[in-house]
Parts: sequence; structure tokens; C-alpha cells
Amino acid sequence: MTDQEFKLKALKWLDRNYAENGSLLSEIDPRLDEYYVHLLNHSGLNETDEDVHNVNEILGALKLLRQLVTYPVNIDKVKQVIRLREGQWEKDERGLWHHVSGGLKNPGTMGDAYYRWQPFQVFIWTAMYGPQVWIDTGVTTADRDPLPTEKVEDGHLIDLRRLCTDFTYFAPRKTDKTGLSAYNNFLFFMLEDHDCEIYCTANSQQQASLLFKRTQMLIRQMDPQERRIRFTSSQTNWRNGQPRQAQMWALSAGGKTKDGLFAQLCCADEFGSAAYVGNKSDMGALVNVVLSSMGPRREPMLFTSTTAGTIQTGPFIDKLAAMKQELRKEVDYCEGTATPTLEGDRWMCILFEPDAWELDEEVLFTSKSVRRKVNPMLGITVQHSFYDQAIADSRLDPLKKLETITKLFNVYQQSTVKDWFKPAEIREVQIPMRVDDCKAEDGWIVFCGMDFSRGDDLNGDAFCCYNVRTGEFFGDMDVYMSEEAVNRSPIRELLLKWASEGWLTIVPGKTFDPSWPVNRIIELDGLGIDFGGFGFDPMNAKTVVNAISQWVFEIGLDPKQLVVPVRQNFASYNPAVNEFDYLMNRSVDDGNGHMVHAPLVHFSMNPLWPYCFGCAILKESNDGMRNFKPVKRSEGAACKVDPVQMFLSGIIMHDQYETQINK
Repeated sequence: MTDQEFKLKALKWLDRNYAENGSLLSEIDPRLDEYYVHLLNHSGLNETDEDVHNVNEILGALKLLRQLVTYPVNIDKVKQVIRLREGQWEKDERGLWHHVSGGLKNPGTMGDAYYRWQPFQVFIWTAMYGPQVWIDTGVTTADRDPLPTEKVEDGHLIDLRRLCTDFTYFAPRKTDKTGLSAYNNFLFFMLEDHDCEIYCTANSQQQASLLFKRTQMLIRQMDPQERRIRFTSSQTNWRNGQPRQAQMWALSAGGKTKDGLFAQLCCADEFGSAAYVGNKSDMGALVNVVLSSMGPRREPMLFTSTTAGTIQTGPFIDKLAAMKQELRKEVDYCEGTATPTLEGDRWMCILFEPDAWELDEEVLFTSKSVRRKVNPMLGITVQHSFYDQAIADSRLDPLKKLETITKLFNVYQQSTVKDWFKPAEIREVQIPMRVDDCKAEDGWIVFCGMDFSRGDDLNGDAFCCYNVRTGEFFGDMDVYMSEEAVNRSPIRELLLKWASEGWLTIVPGKTFDPSWPVNRIIELDGLGIDFGGFGFDPMNAKTVVNAISQWVFEIGLDPKQLVVPVRQNFASYNPAVNEFDYLMNRSVDDGNGHMVHAPLVHFSMNPLWPYCFGCAILKESNDGMRNFKPVKRSEGAACKVDPVQMFLSGIIMHDQYETQINK
């Protein structure tokens, strides 16, 4: 089934369920019914319909409609939530809405003003505060009397609680994410638990403070003289003696989170820009710390509001993929092939993004319906001309294009990856030669690329040898691995085989001894090898680099000129990648008008060369500049690309050397 066919099936189920249960929507708010009618009439159900709603938005609507039928619904709470901010509105004789009384003011282009909720925002408040569920507390009447929210069943206390404990608002810029998040904070501060704790979390202090201050602006309208509520730059709380004790803080990723949190609401602002660094995410860790403090709360909530970004892996990207997969089950529930669970119904979302078949850049930039699909506030708080100008600028500036696609069209810019040289292609250029044979008297200059881990992986040098007489390159390596790392490796037997053949040195103990590569370089120097430079990855290289630098100094050369950092980024690696491609693929005329393969690079017979190239793929940068660098094909411990990266570092050192010579 194609993506378009699946969307059509979901839409038909929404149409059928709306026909059966749509009357529930108007009881909550007429705008909720208006939202569903618009979904059905503008999602491509008929060929003449304008398609301005994506499949995941449709599935979310299908999920809420099922919940409204399945669970008790707190209609009064939803009405209270909606009314408290927007106040009372009336239509004039032209059918236009005008504010009459009540509500909270919000910032606008013409100054602070009252705003009426849009239909999709009514959907959000309904999804968050409407459905309820009876929960067995695990307590009996013998333990205590029931609370006002509880009932007794067979002697057990059953509590009526808000169903939604996790809501995600995924939308582009200019959709009032901050305003909606701030108002939700306001609701918890004013209406939820007596001692409610609210945490505005974000990747940066600036972002966390922005949401925090926006919330303070709303709360301050309830106490402009600050007689009951105290406002500081980092905390908002009720003063002593007041009937409530709710508090609110701003927290940013990477800071020290205090113990003793008792959160009821965690507002994760711009969670989509939180990346994994290694296997960790500061923002993800912060959110988890806050969530882990919610255990005693009857009605906790995680509210996530974010836009797409440029990171490749992060906690929100993983969550987004999981939500989309779970949303597809709504069709299975309708067809009776699966049964929903309470855990699955605890989370809800609204996702504004293009459909899968609309991700082509030109479609994004030329389709007006895609704009409306990703931004329901078009024509309300943001103008088409804003998108027109952003697109025009993007066609001239790759960085602007990246910003436009991610932030205005809400599309994650995943890096392009492509295969590189296969092991068989590397074996074709392997020859029975070692770096020991690349002597200066024969025209060779050796450039050394170094990479050293903390002892749990390959360590060592790749030698990029260049012959000034023939213009040819040759690659060899000396690699080391600690005994402990070898023993726990998933490719232990292969490593032992390489070691027995002399291609890998296993260093006794748990950690890597940096004297091994240093002594080997000194040995090669004594054999007549002329080193033109040492390029090192700055990560975890300090000990070895210091030892190499000391030796360079002792032989009367300048370490600052010969021992230099080579960062493993796109800008550094891309020229070396292109150069290596040429060296491998070079062809010449054989004199008879035929082009024959004549590579300018060869490698030693070390079996790690084809193995490591087989583990490597090329990853494209996200800045629109089409820069590439080699990365691991997978994150498994068996996947090793360090020698490949070290050899490219050697090419980079060679190019820098040539530049200095030419000067």
C-alpha cells in the first residue's frame, strides 16, 4: 500500500467515525467540529479537494474521536481552559468575532490584545484536558476514605484522572507554540495541584527564559500588584499565606539540576533541537530528571513544543518516529485487527508537516497547499509573502535554504549518505609493500594521520606516503588495541587472526600505552623515512601528541609546524574525499584510444584496509554545500573506520605541505 493509499484509508475511517460520533464535538466547542469538517473536506478525499492536512494530523484526529467515545470526557474543564484565556466573544452583523470581556492579553504586532483560539488549538486543549480515565489506586476503603475524585468498587478506591499525560505539538515557526506553551504553564500554576511545580526546560538558558517570561506575563495579569505572587528572573511562586503553593522554574540543558524536584508539568520547549552526543543528550537527560520526579502526582504532564531541525539523532527524533508508527495503528483499531491500550492513549499529539511524497525541495517551495498543510496560521499570524520572501532568499543562499526547510516547512534535513569504495575495489589496489619501504632516498615523504581512543577501540597511525618523483600515493597503517578491548569485541576471533599475522598489535592490559606508536615512528625515522607532518584528531590525543611533539623538538624541528590538529568535520575532509576519489578512479589513454584504469593510490596488504573501507559510508553535510566525510555504516562495535579517517588526515597533511612548498 502506498503512502497516498494509506492516507485515503485513514481519511475514510475518519469520515465514517465522524458520521457516527461527530455530534460529540459540537457539545465541547463548535470550533472542534469545524476542525474535523475541514479535515474531511480539505485532505484529498475527493480529487477536487485541496489537500492541506497531512496523514499524521488525520490519524491524530481519528485517535481523539475514538477517545471521546471510549472514555469519560470532562467537557466543563475544556470549556474552562478555552474561556479563561480568550474570554467572551460575540459575532457582529458581518459575522466577524469581537472580544467582549474577560480573558488574558497576549503580545501582538499592534500591541497586547485578546485572541480567540483557532480550531486546531481547540483540538489541542480538548485532547489534553477532555478525556479522563478511571484508575485503580491500589488502595482500599480500609486504608482511607475516598477523595472527591474517587469512587469505590469492590472496596477499592478508583480515581478519575486526566487521560493525557504527554502531549506533543510539532509545528513550524509562527504557529504560536510559545504562546500556547506559556498558557499551559499558566493553567497548571493556577488550576492544577495545590503545590504544583512547573519546569520550563530548553536546550539553552535563553530559550528557557523566553518561555518562562512569556508565562510570567500571563500570570502577572492575575496579580498586577504582586501581592499574592512573587516574580523573579528564575522563579515564580505564591507568597507565604496564600491558598496555593504552586511554583515555576526555568531550567536549561547542561546545567546542574537540583535534587528534590516534585514536578507536575515539564514543558520541553524546542525539544527537536536536542541532539545525542555519543549516547547521551543533555536536554533529554534534563527532561528525564524532571519526569522522574513526577511519581506521586495524580495528573502529571509532559508538554513538548518544537520545530524540526538539522540534527541527525536525538531523543525527540526517536520519539517522533515512534509516535508516527503508533498513530498508524489507529487504522488497525478501526478495522478490528488490533486493540488500543491505556498506555498508548496516555499520549496525544498534533503534527504539522508535509506528507511523505511532498518532501522534494521544489514541491515545498512551489506548492501553496503544502504551506497551509504545515502552517495553519497562514493568513492569521503569518503571511504568504513571508514564505515567498524566505523561498526567494533560499534560492540564493544554501544556509538560508536549510533554515527555511527546517523551520518554516518543519522538515528534518537528514544527511544524505552514499556507499563509497567496496572491499573488493580496495583489494585490487593492495600491493606487497610496507611503510618501511618508503624511504626518502627513493623520493617518498610520509604524512601520518593519528587517532587515539581511550583504549576501548583501535589506536594508531595511518601512513599516507607520497612519492615526489611519480606522484603516486601509498597507504599503510600501524594499529593497536588493548588486550581487554580485544577480548570483549564481537569480532574477537578476527582481531586475533590479524594480530597473529602481524597486522594488529595487541597491547597487554586494559588501557593503551602511547609509547607504542611513538617508538614505532622513531624506529621508522631511523630506517630513513622522511616524515612531512603528523595530523591528529584533537579528541583523546593529548598524551601521544605531547610525546610526538617532544621527539620532533629533540631532533631540531618545530612541533607547531609538523604536529597539527585535523578536525574530523565536513570542511576538513571534503577536499581529501574528492582527492581520494580521483586517485582511486584515475584512468589514462593506453595509446590505442582506450581509457584504462590507472589508480594513483595503493595500499599495503593489511586486511584491515578492505575491512574498514567496507564499514565506511559517505555522509553529506546539512548546509547545502554538498560536503562529504566518511562515517561508520553502523554504530556496532564491529564497525571500524578509524584507519580510513586517519589516511584522509594524511592526505590533508600532504596538501598543506604542498601549499607551503608552493609558497
